[in-house]
Amino acid sequence: MRWVRWVGLGFAVAALLEPSFARAAEAAPPTYALSWVRAEGAEECPNGRALMSEVERRLGRPVFDASAERAFEVEVTRFGSTYRSDVFVRDAAGHALGHRTLQSDEPGCAALLSATALAIALVIDPEAATRDAPPAQSRVAFEPIAPPPAAPAVAPPPVTPAPPVLAPVVEAPPPSDTVVRLSLRGEISGGLVPAVSAGPELAFGVRPSEHWGFELGASFTASQEASRGVGILGASLSRAVTLVTWENALTDNTRLILGVGPALGVLHIAVREPAPVTDPGDFWFLALQGQLGLQMAVTKRVFVEWGGSLFVPLRRQQFLARGQAEPVWREPSVAGRGFLGFGAHFP
Repeated sequence: MRWVRWVGLGFAVAALLEPSFARAAEAAPPTYALSWVRAEGAEECPNGRALMSEVERRLGRPVFDASAERAFEVEVTRFGSTYRSDVFVRDAAGHALGHRTLQSDEPGCAALLSATALAIALVIDPEAATRDAPPAQSRVAFEPIAPPPAAPAVAPPPVTPAPPVLAPVVEAPPPSDTVVRLSLRGEISGGLVPAVSAGPELAFGVRPSEHWGFELGASFTASQEASRGVGILGASLSRAVTLVTWENALTDNTRLILGVGPALGVLHIAVREPAPVTDPGDFWFLALQGQLGLQMAVTKRVFVEWGGSLFVPLRRQQFLARGQAEPVWREPSVAGRGFLGFGAHFP
């Protein structure tokens, strides 16, 4: 019967089209999320939307979706005149599937952005490098068709263009301006104890703005002897300091740091000979400290530093031997020290 033949033909066509539909579903291109982070020093680089647009221009189709399981994470840094990008590909669990480092010594960030876009495009579609990137915008002009002379012209209904669909870009929060540093220094001082002496210092600094910050330090000056007449004593110094600091970049790798603040500590006095020295023991040390230092970057986070300080005691201590009018030792009106050390910036 005729209807039986038509039903059979319909089942045959459906059977032939079913694999084509399955292959079309399997051929849906993958999408990725994008995270673009500009570290301190690379603020002039474009935002993540510019990178997304450049990648999609090269591939000729949208590829970014914030809800996609796979993601690209890109961090852009600057060290001196060199721009660098670290590109990570991660799966849904956050595990790194691959990593690529790119850098450019050309002025500005445009060359690095183009190279990074090409690297991401090659991960998504390895054939992207063998095709010419489509132009940023294409326009097609149509010749108007005159209506037939016998029929009145009918204006076509207005067509409202669909709004462009833009894949959202995952923007990381901007990096914090606060810089924390920790330093270990060795110092040589004169006037803090009776003779030139050495000692260590540990310093902790915070710079919450571009120039202003503060520094906390703790140090110890080794004991040195003083003798006059019948009196011989030894003096060492433990002190802490709080400085208000002002910083300025001299070059890409060197910073000038000025500081001023109070230094508070204890002078430890010990009698070296049986001749009695009045009031041996611990005595307050209080002075105003001014400091000048230079930092030079060794790597992105590690630096070396050197500089010096002047101390003006607010109360000058003196130590006498009984029966002797002239003091065995008295703090000078101005003392100084020089230091050399190394440290690290966080973050």
